[in-house]
Parts: sequence; structure tokens; C-alpha cells
Amino acid sequence: MEKTLQIQKLKKQLSEEVQKEHSDNNIILSLSNSIANLDDNQVRFSIDAGLIDRLGRELVARQETAVSELVKNSYDADSQEVTLSFIDSDSIGGTLRIQDDGDGMTRDELVNGFMRISSTDKIHNPLSRTYKRTRAGQKGIGRFAVQRLGNKLTIITQTSESESALMLSIDWNEYIGDINLSSISNSLKLIPKKREKGTTLIISGLRERWSEAAIQRIFNYVTDIIQPFALTERKKIDDKERIDITNDPGFKSKFVKIVNNVPKTIKNEILQFHSHALAIIEGEIDDTGIGLYSIESDKLNINEIGQIGNNPDNNQIPFDKLKNVKFRAYYFIHDSDLVPKMQATKIKKLAQTQGGIRLYRNGFRVLPYGEPSNDWLKLDKSLRTRSILPSHGNNNFFGFVELIDRENNFNETSSREGLSENDALIQLENFVYRTIITGVIKVAEVRNVKITTSQSKDEDGNWGKIEFRIQNIAHTLEELDRELENESGGIEAKKQRKKRVKQVQDAIKEIEKIQKEEQELIIKERSMLRVLSSVGLTIAQFIHEIKYYMDNIQSDIRYLLERLQDDKLALERITILDENFSSFHTYTSYFDNVVSQNVIRELRPLDLRRVVEPFRKSITNDALKSGIQFVEPIYNKYRIFTKPMHPSEWSSILFNFYTNSKKAIKRANSEGKILIECGEFEDKVYLEFSDNGDGISTEDEEKVFDEFFTTTSPNNFENTNDVSEILGTGLGLKIVKDIIKSYRGNVYVVSAKGDYSTCIRVELPKATEKDLEKYGL
Repeated sequence: MEKTLQIQKLKKQLSEEVQKEHSDNNIILSLSNSIANLDDNQVRFSIDAGLIDRLGRELVARQETAVSELVKNSYDADSQEVTLSFIDSDSIGGTLRIQDDGDGMTRDELVNGFMRISSTDKIHNPLSRTYKRTRAGQKGIGRFAVQRLGNKLTIITQTSESESALMLSIDWNEYIGDINLSSISNSLKLIPKKREKGTTLIISGLRERWSEAAIQRIFNYVTDIIQPFALTERKKIDDKERIDITNDPGFKSKFVKIVNNVPKTIKNEILQFHSHALAIIEGEIDDTGIGLYSIESDKLNINEIGQIGNNPDNNQIPFDKLKNVKFRAYYFIHDSDLVPKMQATKIKKLAQTQGGIRLYRNGFRVLPYGEPSNDWLKLDKSLRTRSILPSHGNNNFFGFVELIDRENNFNETSSREGLSENDALIQLENFVYRTIITGVIKVAEVRNVKITTSQSKDEDGNWGKIEFRIQNIAHTLEELDRELENESGGIEAKKQRKKRVKQVQDAIKEIEKIQKEEQELIIKERSMLRVLSSVGLTIAQFIHEIKYYMDNIQSDIRYLLERLQDDKLALERITILDENFSSFHTYTSYFDNVVSQNVIRELRPLDLRRVVEPFRKSITNDALKSGIQFVEPIYNKYRIFTKPMHPSEWSSILFNFYTNSKKAIKRANSEGKILIECGEFEDKVYLEFSDNGDGISTEDEEKVFDEFFTTTSPNNFENTNDVSEILGTGLGLKIVKDIIKSYRGNVYVVSAKGDYSTCIRVELPKATEKDLEKYGL
């Protein structure tokens, strides 16, 4: 009865509001929702406004991804040029203005496209309106990208046919939890046109800093979204035909950093250095599925072509899952006189961030293939095994694979990170890897460089010829595994499987023979590790023994403090001694804990909260003495588990970060602050370590992780001063990087937030459900 009366009351209010000459649509919508919620016989889904914030943070994890999605939207709108202006972005709260000269949006496209979550427009219209471009943007990511970047958004858009422009204003701070999404309205106005067509996004109240280095990184990233040039003739013809019909003038992006109204254009740092490559390695799959390759080198006078089959021992066996594939790789050997000295340093530095083989599917980049931490072709893994000695890691190549996949044989994963594992992808990896290694070995032969450890020199000093079977055993085993899972097939098919198994077994024996010859090197490395272990044991014994003396010293200090109450000068000196000794005790306690952790041999998932808190507690006294405030850490999720790791590794990581921050704060002579922030995105967890020291220059952001690079390295202990109270060996961050890379993670300098000047971000794979279940977590 009470509910009936409540419904009647609401209906009366609704009727009165509807009949008003200027009714309030927000009130009408709110009353309608209230009436619907009182319906006992039917229920409806409702959406909490906080969903917008969560999707912005979780769906678009990085600021680079957010900006690139907005650039893709300009491309999809048939823009010829998009300009991104970062205005006073060195601190939080700046403005990003993105202006393009595309088609613009009508009111219907703005309301039912941009403002509609999970719009199907790009499904129904896969090609752009004017230039028939294949659309690059992901469905519905754009609106969450702008929410991820700033607090407020203003869209100004107009079409050629419209008489006025539309201005939409959105305050993302209104989208908070416990409010129905449909009850929040945004202002939409008609304003005079200032341009014929196009769209401008004004994102104000930026949530993060955008340094020049960060803008340079996103500029490089955006530049690579679209395939640089066609390799296959069919694609060249298709592209030319489309461009001839539509007169597509092309698409380019411009990045500008504006500080105090002074603009600075960010330029492309990629050199036109392909002509300096030692060799160009190309491969393609012909119409019959046979792999063809070519190796060209003007410097070494190489011009070779050949075939590669799906079966390493038979070049006539086709790749039955591949077609319309072509790739090109520019091969560099950095530590040689084959690269002009004027270009060598620049090329080597670029190789660290942009080296590798990228993958383009239907003209657009597929991540993460070719990213610095990605080894999809297993080139770095192959280099580490030393089965093939010449340089052939990802940093030795600049190149890309062109994949024309109109039939969707290669499908992107639901997370939009990579392609789904299937037979076609395995064959692609196999073909590209074996073609590249063929080229590497040919170059090594011409240069008379040792290829395997089993080679020996002849009397003329030349390395003897070898017959080296190039085979990606990992890929072949995966193919066999799929075949053996399939129980169908006749006698001939089973014979073929047995033959393939025998081939893999022979190849494994060959690798084992080569690896035995590497045992001497491994023994030497183990000897070095034993030396390091003995040093570690000595330190552990020192800490154990010194604890006895520390207790006695502390007792003496307390005694003197009591006895010297009337002697002001002596009391002042003994108080300083007490403070210094407390800091010393903090350090010994910390190292004692690290050494104790080494007793643990088992790797296990680690909760970053339980990693950070003990570290912060143990280091707080020393930080206070140094005038540094440890800000309360930020945890963006309750449980943040890494993949199985050793606890002492995190001790090393955090202590290295802390000592570097401490030195930087000293040099800056500032009231020190340190902040640790942890969270997760996609299949990774992250930790960001920020300080307000003197910062890291743009040119040093990559160098700080190189071995022996340091800005504080006095010649001896006597030269150590207050600024560099911890000697800089140049190994700390290199050790950190090696630890993180060993878990297929990444560490790099990112844009600092707020009034911090430096932020180092660690990304690691997060623990799987299987990991957590195994360790009872």
C-alpha cells in the first residue's frame, strides 16, 4: 500500500513537470527512474556513474595509449593533420588541446557516437567517409582516453554543412560512485563557427605531468601507428587505387609544447639511417606457401636469394597457414667500424627503444610486438643461448612485418594486446626467425666471424665452413604438440609425425653438443659467483658480529646521556652521536633482514603492500635524519601480487631507488619527499618511486640503467662529500634492470606527478590465479 502511494505521488510530480512550458529533463529522467525502480514485476540494469572513472583507469592504463587513441580518432575522421598542444604541462593541472581538420561531427554523431558507451558505429562503418581509410581506433576507447588524461573535457566540432559549431562540456569529477549514470547531464551549446570543419578536444586539469621527454616518447609511438610504407605489391596497388580514387593527401601529426605562451615543436628523432645498415634481410610467402628470402649488402657485396620451407629439411614443404606476408629487417652490428662514427651513437641509442621487428596487420601496428621488452621472435633468447654467436638480438634490427589478413586468420586478443596463439602465428614466427638467422649467418661468413663454438680456423686464419641447420625448435615443438593432440589421420600421417619427432630429436642433440662446449664459460661464471657469494657471507658475518658491539655501544651512550646532563657541550655532542648511531643501526637492521631473506630459496608471489611497508619502516629514521619525508604510499588495489619472485630482490630494488633519491634530494637542497605508488593494469603490476630531487635530464633517462653510468663517483672515500655520501658505482640501477628483465618486466623513467621531479616505474607480470592458488594466497 505504501509503495502504491509512493508511485502515485511520483507519477503526479512527473505529470506536473511534463506539462510545464520549460520542463527540466533531468527531473523527468530522475522521476522516471524512481518509478521504474518501484516496479515489483520487472527489473532493469542500472549503471553507476563511477564506472566511467574505473574504465578510464583500467581500460586505458597508460597516458601514451590514451593519446594515441585520440590521434587514431582524428585519422578515422579523415583528418589531414592533427596538432597536439601541451600547454603548461610540466606540472599537474595543465591543458592538452588536440585539433584536427577532419570531417567533424554532427549533433547525432556526437550524441549517439561519442556519448554512447559501446557504440557500434565502427562495426557498421569500417571505412572512413571521405578517404575510405580502414578505421584504426578501438571501439569506444576515445571517451575513456580523455577521462584518463584530465578532469574536464570540452569538445568543439563542426562539419562543412553545419551553420554553427557544437560545444560539449564534460566535468569528469561529477562521475562518482553511488550516482546513476543517466542522471548526470552535460552542457551542449551551439556557438559560431571559427573553422570550416574539424574537431578540437580541450582536456584541462591534466592528471599527470607531461615533460618534454614524455611528449617525445608519445610522438615516436604515434608515428608508428600506421605502417610506414607498403612491402607487398598487392598492397601497393590497393593503396594507390584507394588514394587515386579518394585523393587522400595523407595524415600527419604535429606535437607542440607551450610554456608561458612560448611554443616549441617536438621533432621526430628517428634518423634516416637505413642506408647505414650492414645488410637488408627480406622475406615473403608466395602464392604456393613457399618462403622466399633475400640478403643484400653493398658494404659486404652480398646479393643472395633462396627458399625456406615449413620443414627445415625440405624447402619445398609450404607454410600452409600463411599467405600475404612480407617483412624487411635492417641489420646493424653496433660494435664495429661498419657504421659511420657520426651516426653510430645515435643509432645504438635508438635501437634500445625502437629496435626490433614490429608487426602491422592490415596496415596498423599490433602491440606489443617490437616493443623494447617484447621478444616475440625469440631473438634475444637465441642470443643468450649462444648457439649462434654473431649479434642477432632485437637491438640489432629495425624492421617490420606486413600482414595482409582480410580473412581474419590472425585475431587480436580481447585485451587488444597481441594476436591469439594459433598455427598461423607459430608459422609466422618460425618463418621470420629462420629467415633472419639465415641472413645473420651469411653476413658472419662473409666477414669471417665465428658462428658457433665448435668452429676452428684453417691455416689461413679463416673460420672453417659449417653446415648449420637453422631451426626454431620451440616453434616446431608447439606444432608437433598440436598434431599429436589430434588423434585423426592415417598411417601416412603418423609416419610423417614420427619423422618430425626424429628431426626435432636430432636438432636437440646438435644443440646439446654445442652447449657442452659452453660449459667452460659457465664454470668461469660460477667461479665469479662463488667469489660474490663469499663476499656476501663475509658481510653477513660482519653484521652478525657487529650486533654484539652495537648493543654495548648503545648501553654506553645511554649511560653518558644520564651522566652528562649538566655538561651542555658534552651532552650536545653525545646526542649527535646517539642520532648517528640510530641511523647506523637502521642500516645494519635493513641489511640483516636482506641477508636473512637469502636463506629463503623458494620463489613465491609477493604482495607489493607487504614489500613496501617493511622497507619504509626500516628506512624511516635515516630518511628523517636526512630531512626527507616518506609520504604515505598509495595502493590502487588491495591485493597487488607479482609473479613468483625472491623477497631479497625487492629489497635490492627499493634500496637502490632510495639511495639515488637521497642523493638527488641532497643535490637539490630541497625539503625532501619520497612517494611510492603501486597498482595493476592489464596483466601487470607496477610500482612507481617518486622524489623531488634535482631530477634526471632527458639525455640521461636511458643512460641511468647502463652499467657504470653514475653522476656521483668520487675517487676515494676521502673525496666523498655531503652531496654524494653514498658512493655512485653505476651498478645499482643496472642490477635493478637485470632483476626486472629476468622476470620479463620493464623499468624506465616516466613523467613525474605533482611537485615531484623524478619518477621511476617498475612493471612486472602479475601473479596468475594458478600462482595464487598454488601458494595458498
